[in-house]
Amino acid sequence: MDEIKNGGVSINHGLPKPIAFNCWKHHLGYIKSALISNDSFNVNHLYIHEIIQFIGECPIDFYYGSLDPNSISNQIISQIESKFALNVDDYKEWIFSEGSDYKNVFLSDGSNWTLRLGINDDRYIHIHPSRYSKKTIRVKSSTLKTALAYYYHYGLLDDQISVEKVNYIRRKFVKLPPFKSTSPLVAVSRITALFFI
Repeated sequence: MDEIKNGGVSINHGLPKPIAFNCWKHHLGYIKSALISNDSFNVNHLYIHEIIQFIGECPIDFYYGSLDPNSISNQIISQIESKFALNVDDYKEWIFSEGSDYKNVFLSDGSNWTLRLGINDDRYIHIHPSRYSKKTIRVKSSTLKTALAYYYHYGLLDDQISVEKVNYIRRKFVKLPPFKSTSPLVAVSRITALFFI
């Protein structure tokens, strides 16, 4: 799925083809920009539900560095061009050349990115931050969903995170059971703190 029906927001953020990159799932800067844009004000509940569906259910490597999605994409395209692998057939051959189904590349900020074969012929270079990369943290999908829905609902100016507010978000948007104590707030707070760096 490349587009959200409600509002036409792209999962690929209008990135240059053939890059496929889920900015909602892997890029802090993109999410922060979306939260502070005029489009994020008065968003309806359906929009929030649709956004968090892009995050999926698996653990996530979440990039918080300074490179924007276009810079990341362009640096990766340049590296693939240097391997003479920018058309889909050459890319497939390169990706599978060493008996695996991915390659890792380093970008100008020292972050490491994993490249795989995408499922769309127009966007066949699927990218995401590598595990244990610089400027990346690993988070549970439920934690990222909760943080994202929290700020879409309450706004970035709300820094009074409480169990009651988080549990409302988990019930209303994320469809997860409520926290029974404050200890799980540590994980949510770790992610929400990134929104202020």
